[in-house]
Amino acid sequence: MRAGFLLFLFSVSSHAAMLPGFRAELVGATPMFITSIAIDSHDNIYYSLAGGQLQRLGPDGKSTLVATLPTAWEGNAGLLGVALLDDTSAVVHYTTPGRGYHRISRINLATGAERILLDLASDPDVPGREVPTEHHGGNLIVAPDRSVFFGIGDFGGFLPASLPQWIAGKIWRLTPDGKLQMWALGVRNPFDIAWDPDLQRVIVPDNGPTAGDEVNIVPSGGNCGWPFTFGTQPSFEGDVVPAYVFDDTVAPTGLLRLSGANPLLHHGYLLGAFVTKAIYYFPDFSGRPIPLFEQFAGGVIIDVAESRDGTIYFATGNGIWRLHLPPRGDCNGDGEIDSRDLAALSLELADGSSPKPAVDAPAGAYAGSWGCDVNADDIVDGADYVALAKIVGGRPRAVRHH
Repeated sequence: MRAGFLLFLFSVSSHAAMLPGFRAELVGATPMFITSIAIDSHDNIYYSLAGGQLQRLGPDGKSTLVATLPTAWEGNAGLLGVALLDDTSAVVHYTTPGRGYHRISRINLATGAERILLDLASDPDVPGREVPTEHHGGNLIVAPDRSVFFGIGDFGGFLPASLPQWIAGKIWRLTPDGKLQMWALGVRNPFDIAWDPDLQRVIVPDNGPTAGDEVNIVPSGGNCGWPFTFGTQPSFEGDVVPAYVFDDTVAPTGLLRLSGANPLLHHGYLLGAFVTKAIYYFPDFSGRPIPLFEQFAGGVIIDVAESRDGTIYFATGNGIWRLHLPPRGDCNGDGEIDSRDLAALSLELADGSSPKPAVDAPAGAYAGSWGCDVNADDIVDGADYVALAKIVGGRPRAVRHH
């Protein structure tokens, strides 16, 4: 671990192509490549490093080594992810040296003690035999019933994803009583997944071989079709049809189902992307996502997480960032709420139809922020002007939000 874990604040400049009023703040640099982050109820951020270290970044900005797992960072292999069971314990997913096994373990967050829950042989014919370094998938999640879900990529071998005897190219469920279920097959390289309690489905972003990165809504027993089909190619009867396919290669990474605690991002999903260095917002999967930002100046996006109060954090390859959103009333996106926002809201109301969805505020001739939705009804209309006038009326100074 680096001595005196570096903590500093840095706002990303506008060339990061963020939506108006959004900005990112670096809260901690890391000594190695991050593979996932998770946040407990006390705002401690746990993060996994590819080389095997599980670290805790506290609210005081100090980082502590929690555990070191017996793995080796080789290509896509290593310590692949961490998820919290509660504030005292976590589950991790990693490959053993040589990649002969994929292992799921429980970690005591106070002592760092490891209890192995599951070892899965990478090669069904010769348990323990080495497999290629590519496409080992990654992060795991804990569902409301405390089942652990995790994905494993196809090891770069294509066909194993379709063969039930191989662990490769599958989504797995480990039940609380220790039973293992193959939830789905036919995936190429799922870095992260999410559980949708409303649909009782697993949401699986998958990296395609070329343009054709997907988001899949997968029931138990589903087949996502790889390697026989992917992206917009015709699906076979009974296969899962992708809910969304990206036009260009984005390389989806971390996936977050929003809890409802964030005042602006209160439903839907956030999806990180490696190639486009982006975070995409899916209100649902019926249409195109909204990029909160692309070509992020701080590096590639690895994972996205949410604290209990709705604050959004994300990880790049070597840092953990806090995402700041425009507060309601900050229509011009400058971080302040004052009379200039009334002028901005007037321009926004005159720019196209009114009312309009709040998420459409940055579009058009005037790029307003999502903060133009002052009264939190998800639309921008005259009622927001009345609400904003009540907020700023008679105030001699701007109200700055940090």
